[in-house]
Amino acid sequence: MTALTFPLLLLCSSSLLLHSAAGDDTLKPCPGDTRGDKRCNHDPTHRVCAKIGLPDTSFWATTNQEDIRWCGTRGYYGGLYGNDVRCPLSEPTWCICKWATAAWIRKSDHGCNEEIEFDCEATDVCNLKRSYTDGGQDLAPAHDCMEKKCKERWDACPE
Repeated sequence: MTALTFPLLLLCSSSLLLHSAAGDDTLKPCPGDTRGDKRCNHDPTHRVCAKIGLPDTSFWATTNQEDIRWCGTRGYYGGLYGNDVRCPLSEPTWCICKWATAAWIRKSDHGCNEEIEFDCEATDVCNLKRSYTDGGQDLAPAHDCMEKKCKERWDACPE
């Protein structure tokens, strides 16, 4: 490693960290999520804050997760919110996978209707917009719905 390589590497790493930290400030917490700081940016896929904790939601059946319905239960994730009830009726949102968002919309009886609800301020809309597949799912249905329901944030994403 040359004398110039290390400072350049350090500068690039610092820029990435500053860029990541700046992005985190604009994303609001997803109220019903109990992982970490409740923000939908803790991994590459859980980027959509959606209302899935309501009793009549089609989310569980359309994403083939009926047998693991976790809303209303405790997850024991540790941290400040880790022992709280997950997506309770009072705050029925959760950071869901991008693939699950697309599957929910695609398999829903009515597509992107009033049942599909996002918390736009807590969803990493730009990350979804830059993604085209996740978990083997084409994200086009999620793109179309997000553009419609969170238009202001969608349009604000850099091209």
